[in-house]
Amino acid sequence: MFLGKVAFIGAGSIAEALIVGLLESGYLESDQIAITNKEDLERLDSLHNKYGVLATSNRQLAITGASVVFLAMKPKDVGAALEQCKDLINEKQLIISLVAGVSINTIRQLLGKESINIIRAMPTTSSLVRKSATAISYSDELPFEKAQIAKRLFERVGIVAKVEENELHAMTGLFGSGPAYIYYVVEQFERAAMSLGIHRDIAKPFIQQTLIGSISMLQETNKSPLTLRKKVTSPNGTTEAGISVLEDREVSSSFLNCFIEATVRSREIQEEYEKMLKI
Repeated sequence: MFLGKVAFIGAGSIAEALIVGLLESGYLESDQIAITNKEDLERLDSLHNKYGVLATSNRQLAITGASVVFLAMKPKDVGAALEQCKDLINEKQLIISLVAGVSINTIRQLLGKESINIIRAMPTTSSLVRKSATAISYSDELPFEKAQIAKRLFERVGIVAKVEENELHAMTGLFGSGPAYIYYVVEQFERAAMSLGIHRDIAKPFIQQTLIGSISMLQETNKSPLTLRKKVTSPNGTTEAGISVLEDREVSSSFLNCFIEATVRSREIQEEYEKMLKI
């Protein structure tokens, strides 16, 4: 499917990750991509030099003629950005919002266009290596072909699933933020390795291989994590000793509270923003 031009409003990490993933997949060429932000010209120059995309502070130049427009700004910036761009956006374009906590209804009102085609999506920066898990949401009125465009875009950078919009809060708290939780665990592996006298050059590939091996076991054996964990946990052995510490510290409860708090924060962002806009 030929998409023509794709524009990004916002030049942060998630925009860059998607650009890299889509370019690496071969689904888009650099001359099909435009990216814009208002102030950080150094960032735009960097993106242009690295990927050959059109990177400009001229929003009209970036958005005009795009078949797909990604909203990739921070939640606090979405109001001002859409106010500046609303006259450049039309009903033929597909708007894909990557903005956490800002509803489709809010975006529609900010644009002042009731019939605009809007999809919300929660990809991760793992799009950069084409391993994202992306949740998307859209109304039943969205034309089928528009939904397929988004689905095919996100399939190029990982897996994708449609969920109800009210489920995006939990999907964001669990999976949108999920890579950060995994990186946090890896940080603890690294700290422990150094504390136990294992050289960093040895620890780093071993930590990575441990993660890769564990994920491969989950994928290829189709066994539950509980089953696989019990196979590793011999009675009175080293793994049991380690797990007992995690259980004594109620780490499972901490993880659950972590996911819940992130989900609650997603809802709070939406409520705060809608209150500010009096929606």
